[in-house]
Amino acid sequence: MNDLEEILRAEMVKYLVQTAIFCPGTGELLDTRACVVLNDADGDPVAVLSPVGWANVTPANRELLAERGVTASDR
Repeated sequence: MNDLEEILRAEMVKYLVQTAIFCPGTGELLDTRACVVLNDADGDPVAVLSPVGWANVTPANRELLAERGVTASDR
């Protein structure tokens, strides 16, 4: 990734955190430095969860996400 892509990605993650504010799974306050980022098949951020929220996602649901090209990454 080049500098511009890194800046854009960081801004997209910041936007997602500011929009959601709380993890949809746990209700925890989201932090851009500690959230788990869900990326679409192109690698673009589409959603954010708290680490506990991601840990609560069942293996079956993780498999379903993987089938649809969604990957998770730490910030």
